[in-house]
Amino acid sequence: MPLHLTPISRRRFVGAAALAGAGLMLPRGVFAAENADDSRWALFSDTHIDANADLIFRDTHLADHLRSCVRQVEALQEKPAGVFINGDCARLDGQPGDYSTLLSLLKPLSLAGLPLHLTLGNHDHRANFWTESKQNEAAHPVQSKHVSVVESRRANWILLDSLDKTNVTPGLLDQEQRDWLGKTLDARANKPALVMVHHNPSAGSLLDTAALLEILSPRKQVKALIFGHTHTWDIKDKDGIHLINLPAVAYAFGKGQPTGWIDCRLADDGAIFELRAHDAAHPKHGEKKALKWRG
Repeated sequence: MPLHLTPISRRRFVGAAALAGAGLMLPRGVFAAENADDSRWALFSDTHIDANADLIFRDTHLADHLRSCVRQVEALQEKPAGVFINGDCARLDGQPGDYSTLLSLLKPLSLAGLPLHLTLGNHDHRANFWTESKQNEAAHPVQSKHVSVVESRRANWILLDSLDKTNVTPGLLDQEQRDWLGKTLDARANKPALVMVHHNPSAGSLLDTAALLEILSPRKQVKALIFGHTHTWDIKDKDGIHLINLPAVAYAFGKGQPTGWIDCRLADDGAIFELRAHDAAHPKHGEKKALKWRG
């Protein structure tokens, strides 16, 4: 399953750090923060962290951009139930040091009591990620893929793995993962499902997009498909399913596109997605998209 980083108290952290390296290894099954708003979630994507925490790439201090998002989430008076990072965690090809630096930068969120849920994109390396995060390959419900379900009161978050080949742009789910997705959704038909995958749903980006949509469209509990990869903040609609393109934490591709994170608040019949841009002067900073779930 995707890496789940459980909240850890400062006292527990001191004792655990000597045993767990980064101090972030978690028992399975702890997926939402205690004493938090279980309708609120922080959504990150495309952090592109390098082993060198001082690296400036594409005119962006990568680590500082992630630190800024982490500080903003830490500062929230009403804490989210957890934080998702939707792929391309590493800068280019998922070196071990990239994940070591990433885990170090995310440590304040764990110390603040927030679980983190990480998935993989095309710039990640699955084996290096598993090694650095001390993941057990045998524990994954789909062989050689990171998939899981994060259950909350108002929605089930279904996390997919579209990493096909490291540092090769197109993504792929494959038949085994798609079969798992269909069965997982059918077993949870009584609650809204929010499906998260790194690659954007187009044939040139996610190679089995058509097969994915054949699974999602007829299952009315599926309300949204959330993705990253394009470094673009945008929301569209297809067959009543909201297609939510998360902005990059790291850097934008398109001129004028914001970078930052999304503050998501779930309701019984929809959700509000609010952009929290790095640049508070950006015209889209604070933009809220109120979405209604299809029937």
